[in-house]
Amino acid sequence: MKTIKILLIAALLMCTAAINATAQNKGDAEPPKDPIIGSWKYAATTLHPESAENVKKQLNSPEKLEKKMGSSLLKVGFRAGSTLVFKDDGTFYQRISGKNFEGTYSCSSDHKNLTLTFNHSGETISMEMKFSEHEFHITVPADKFMNFVNVAETKANSETLLFVLCLVTMFEDTKLMMKYVK
Repeated sequence: MKTIKILLIAALLMCTAAINATAQNKGDAEPPKDPIIGSWKYAATTLHPESAENVKKQLNSPEKLEKKMGSSLLKVGFRAGSTLVFKDDGTFYQRISGKNFEGTYSCSSDHKNLTLTFNHSGETISMEMKFSEHEFHITVPADKFMNFVNVAETKANSETLLFVLCLVTMFEDTKLMMKYVK
């Protein structure tokens, strides 16, 4: 009987030690990493569905406009696979057409809004975001996107600049959707 009591006490002590160790490890655990942190590859830019509908009413061909937009974006350095990096210190960077775009970012906890503040200009752009673990889409007003083109204009020709300017002025409130993938 004495042996059983000793075994029960030993088992109880081992359980207590295991519970204490687990509780101590939980206190040391790091908070989960925000899933936006890391490297994302630029995939494509399309017209936002509302903007495509507006263009369709005016031109009857958003597909041709999107094709032209894609070739124009290539000329200013938006190539599939170029990397956008979000760091855990709240900074980001992306290299476009040989120039670094960097600054700070904030992302809402529900990943529906993304705000970028650029170091080179101090300008802040707030965008809607559709986020999943492996891709996200940001909606960028065309007039704000024009800043990317102006900074990268050393590689852009006047046709590209005129095209983006047309998006801004002719189709008021035009929005572009940019897709990034992990």
